[in-house]
Amino acid sequence: MVPSIAFFDMDRTLLKGDSDNLLVTYMIGTRRLGMAAFLKMARFCLLARLDRVSIEEWRRWVYREFGRFEAEELMRIVEEGYERRIMPRLYREGKESISTHKQKGHLTVIATAAWEFIAEKVRVQLGAADKISSIAGFENGHLSDEMRNLLPYNEGKKAMAELYAAERDVDLADCYLYTDSIADLPLLEAVGHAVVVNPGRGLRRLAVERGWQVLDWNTPAGFLEPSVAEQLSF
Repeated sequence: MVPSIAFFDMDRTLLKGDSDNLLVTYMIGTRRLGMAAFLKMARFCLLARLDRVSIEEWRRWVYREFGRFEAEELMRIVEEGYERRIMPRLYREGKESISTHKQKGHLTVIATAAWEFIAEKVRVQLGAADKISSIAGFENGHLSDEMRNLLPYNEGKKAMAELYAAERDVDLADCYLYTDSIADLPLLEAVGHAVVVNPGRGLRRLAVERGWQVLDWNTPAGFLEPSVAEQLSF
């Protein structure tokens, strides 16, 4: 029986930055996407700061941009982007934390609203056992913007983590969550061991008030070779 599950948010927790932004900017920089995509991304970022756009809208837009390419070409571009923009930004402290939990017999799970392909590559790269991520299928050889699961974000992430733990007879009170995001507050409040990583001022203040552990991660893991995705829905 698994004694505990350690859930890890991905963007800005295990990774310096946001995987969607990193990939889209890579595709713009290599001229796979044009100025229209740049302007749209800038608009989304502005609206996000004003709390006037939903994560679902952003997720679907990213999938539509990715869906411009046929599947084989998209996977090649994303592999390039992962190796050049994402892999160098993974934190050594995240890798070490995952390893420590594994040594204790804990199940280690990356829980993120990011696309499953990127989440899977990060999972393998850092040695985590499993992942909870956003899933979209391919239609007519192109990535679809239709999500096939509940988006693992805010209450959705809590619901998916609850189900994941229940299926393994683990109580969330015995689980850990590592995250930088105030959006993960529902799950932070549900687990027995809340750990905030590189938090903004608001979450840092709340963590101090609640007695949650606060960590600052900033050391690149220094990977030389990209991982190979192993567990995908497509």
